Amino acid sequence: MKQASLWKFACMWSLLAVLAAGQARVAVGQENSGAPGAASQQAVKPDKAQAYYHYSLGHLYQERGAIFNRSDLLTQAIDELKLALQYDPDSSFISLELADLYAATGRWRNALQEAEDDLNRHPDDLAARKLLGRLYIRLLTPERGQQLPAPDDLQERAVKQFEQIVEKDPKDISSYLVLAQLYRATGANAKAESTLKKAIEVQPDSSEANTSLALLYVDLGDYRPAIDLLKKVATDKNDKADAQVWSTLAYAYEQIRDFKDASAAYQKALERDPDNVAYRKGLGQNLLFSRRYDEALGQFQSLIEANPRDVESYLHLAQIYRAQHKYDLAQQNLTKALELAPDSPDLQFNQVLLLETEGKLPEAIGLVKKILDASGKEDSTPYSPQERANRGIFLEKLGLLYKDSGDFGNAEATFRQMLPLGKDNAIRAEAHLLEIYEETRQYDKALDASDKAVKQYPESRELVSERASLLASTGHGPAGVNLLKGLIKNNQDDRETWLAMARVYQQQKQYDQARESVAKAAELSDSDEEKEYIHFLYGSIWERQKNYGRAEQEFRKALELNPESAMSLNYLGYMWANQGVHLDEAVGYIQRALESEPNSGAYLDSLGWAYFKQNRLDLARQNLEKAVERMGTDPTIVAHLAEVYYKSGHIREAQEKWKSALEEWSRLPKSEVDEEEVAAAQKKLKEASAKLAQESKEPRP
Repeated sequence: MKQASLWKFACMWSLLAVLAAGQARVAVGQENSGAPGAASQQAVKPDKAQAYYHYSLGHLYQERGAIFNRSDLLTQAIDELKLALQYDPDSSFISLELADLYAATGRWRNALQEAEDDLNRHPDDLAARKLLGRLYIRLLTPERGQQLPAPDDLQERAVKQFEQIVEKDPKDISSYLVLAQLYRATGANAKAESTLKKAIEVQPDSSEANTSLALLYVDLGDYRPAIDLLKKVATDKNDKADAQVWSTLAYAYEQIRDFKDASAAYQKALERDPDNVAYRKGLGQNLLFSRRYDEALGQFQSLIEANPRDVESYLHLAQIYRAQHKYDLAQQNLTKALELAPDSPDLQFNQVLLLETEGKLPEAIGLVKKILDASGKEDSTPYSPQERANRGIFLEKLGLLYKDSGDFGNAEATFRQMLPLGKDNAIRAEAHLLEIYEETRQYDKALDASDKAVKQYPESRELVSERASLLASTGHGPAGVNLLKGLIKNNQDDRETWLAMARVYQQQKQYDQARESVAKAAELSDSDEEKEYIHFLYGSIWERQKNYGRAEQEFRKALELNPESAMSLNYLGYMWANQGVHLDEAVGYIQRALESEPNSGAYLDSLGWAYFKQNRLDLARQNLEKAVERMGTDPTIVAHLAEVYYKSGHIREAQEKWKSALEEWSRLPKSEVDEEEVAAAQKKLKEASAKLAQESKEPRP
């Protein structure tokens, strides 16, 4: 407060203090005749002048009490307002001021009683009803950490009051908004939605009503209508919507994995509130998820300049450098973060990811085991929910690392440790176990385990989809389709079910039905990431039908949406290599895929095969041997290495690999086998065997 203002305030207080003293002397002189004193509760004659005087004095006490944080002055303020109300008992204004002051001092029951009494005296006073509504909301939705004494029937009373308000004034937008808040506080979300829609009918351009409805949809997880409403608010305001609208829109985009639009929305929020750290972090994260690494680096470097102890920003810098294969810089930033928060599970997990990306699988396995040992409990003390969640994440990563290393026994044992850690962990563990059984060709065991898992967790789309795929692999495709149809709910969640159904149809070589299922999923795909996958699936289906022209068109559409899509780059490159066309371009595409996933056995196989088609046999052998190390049970990859050995003159090694490939094919269900591939391998094996037999007959020099 400025010095001049303080002087004026002091003068006013001194004047009122003098008046108060004079009034006190008058009150003392009147005491014997029954006139009211400063705190008297006796009946008095109405006197508006006296009411105004005590109201003014009470208001001044209230201001001084707030400024100097003195509860005794606030108590005096309440006494003065009560006295003012005695002199003017019909004053709704004084009554509401008193109720507000009760609320400000935490006397909620008094506040409610005063507001409700005033409303009983003035049933048509909408201002009284609105104050009462604010009090109700304050009690029903206290700030975090606050415990307010709310009466048991408060929710019912609150809703009833505001239902009456909107009935009396159906064009009162603010009351619709309060009523919607009250409905939400009581869990009546459908009524809240209906109320907000009525408000929008009354005033379609009300940004507050549209934003409130959007926030309701966000809380309910219904993000697409929320996005439509928030975009409308932003457009209606001619790009002048406040930062909160844009940040909420960004959050909604994040939830549907539309990171590109989320980045743009956070940028708008940041333009309106440049110092907001949360908005800058949101922008940086979504630029990272959008693979706009250099732009993301700028945001996080800016955050660290402002706060050199910002652990989260160091972590994101490490993630960016890891994605760019700048492993030294990634490690430097992780080290800085770990110095600040050595026990952070997020940082420890990212240290594991960095080792994995560098191809250091034994080191990654050792680190995860060390982390799990350090966080384990020797006694029978139960893990907290957060400890269970963290332990589940690290056990899952350890199991996957074992699996990628070809150590299926340890992988299975590790995933089994997840089963007692709660439902979500158990579901993920069951899914991984099924994948292991399938990869190790234990189909009967996989079918039995999937049946039990689905019965235990019938609502799990992941487990139902995995069982449906297993059924299709083992010749029971229609049963798999029927299983998936039971998950269709005619809502946005159906997208994943339609994609799973497309997979089952593709396994059965029912390609028309597979495309129809993909088309259903396409209708529910909004983000570029979702649309990219749709085009990828179309491409893979056309490729299976050997319609390479249509397949290439779809893969190129996927790459238009995401030029760095590893799966599309690899599939298109492999398809060209298999045909023996565009070989230089094929090698370039597959190399780009490997930059994203340098340890992928499938991508290493593709590159090795493309080199083979170019007759670059040494490079072909290097990459295919690495691929076999990672995916030695894949007969196609093993057969590719056999081709390289044969053409390089290593006939016996080629013979062994073709035998291994044919053995692996024999263990696969018929639906998973390409008979042309098998016939070609059998023919090559005969050629190799004949050549070796001929060589054994030739006399040695």
